Amino acid sequence: MSDTTQFLISLFHTPSPAAQEIFHQVVRAGWLKAAPDYRIERQSSPGHDLLFCLEGSGFVMIRGQTHPVTAGQAVWINGYHAHAHWPDPTHPWELYWLRMNAPWLDATVRILSVNQRPVFPGVDRRRLTRIFKQVFDFMARRPPALEALVHAEAARLVACLFEARQSQPDAVSQGVSEVPVEMREVFAQMSLYPHRPWRLAQLARLARLSVPHFCRRFRQVFHAAPIDWLRRERITHAKHRLLESRDSIKEVAEEVGYNDAFYFSRDFKRYTGRSPSDYRRHAF
Repeated sequence: MSDTTQFLISLFHTPSPAAQEIFHQVVRAGWLKAAPDYRIERQSSPGHDLLFCLEGSGFVMIRGQTHPVTAGQAVWINGYHAHAHWPDPTHPWELYWLRMNAPWLDATVRILSVNQRPVFPGVDRRRLTRIFKQVFDFMARRPPALEALVHAEAARLVACLFEARQSQPDAVSQGVSEVPVEMREVFAQMSLYPHRPWRLAQLARLARLSVPHFCRRFRQVFHAAPIDWLRRERITHAKHRLLESRDSIKEVAEEVGYNDAFYFSRDFKRYTGRSPSDYRRHAF
């Protein structure tokens, strides 16, 4: 065990104005082996730090709440809040880490409940290792397409964290068996029969919850309000009908639960960027 923190890799980048608008920007990245007394504590920092614990263990504190971290776990630190992280002095951690930013990361933080649950158990260790190593390679070589290449790796990293979160008991799932028990009947009914005129009170009864509790729980699990989720499901069914049948727009609207073709067309364009007729003409 070394008494001095070893920075095995330490890389920097200053993003271009274009990258700041359209890409995940990785401004720092590195690999370190922490000494027992190594500690980072800040009131704020300009970005989001993603840590991947390779060996050892440590702790992260976000807004006064301390979370243990062990080997194979990832951590997302929202730098815009007070935070700290430090190794377990009996078995100091070894970390890959990077700092990134993007215009949409506040929404990502909210969806993943990062401020409440910054630690991500169950990540794909081999995949995450490859991603960090690729980021290090790009930032060291600095190819002409550096910012686009690093953006793609950062997006893969975020996808890994989504997958890890989805593997946890209260996560979003596309399969009924992985949906929390109280939401399975709701999920099954809304998926099979999106055309029905569902009301929040009906859905809450299926989940055996009060309407306010049901709405909160649904948003936690599916990351959307129940009616918004239902609308997207209706639009998905409408896409199939538009391409697989010769039914009129009005008939398709009714088949997926819209009584008014105007509102159907409005929602369809909102979610797809195209009108139903344009989607039918140009889908292929």
